[in-house]
Amino acid sequence: AARETLALKELMKRFVQEMVHGRQLSVVVGAGRTEPCKLTLAPNLMYLQLEASGTTHDIPLRSVKGIVPGKLPSSKLVPIEVDELDDTLVLR
Repeated sequence: AARETLALKELMKRFVQEMVHGRQLSVVVGAGRTEPCKLTLAPNLMYLQLEASGTTHDIPLRSVKGIVPGKLPSSKLVPIEVDELDDTLVLR
């Protein structure tokens, strides 16, 4: 159990360091088009910052309900169809 805890701590440390530096991603926008963006974890670890089309959007971590991997059925809440390669950030 101690070895697993240590491995998990190291994994989290690497993830946080990578996210503070930022990660290039594609974001799905209207009509299923994608745009390049950069997702960064703010240095205070309280916000995700999504930079797309020259605009930075602050997303408080407390407003993130979860991350859903893979395909989601279209609905009022999911206005565009996403496939099994997408991950969806679910906000409160």
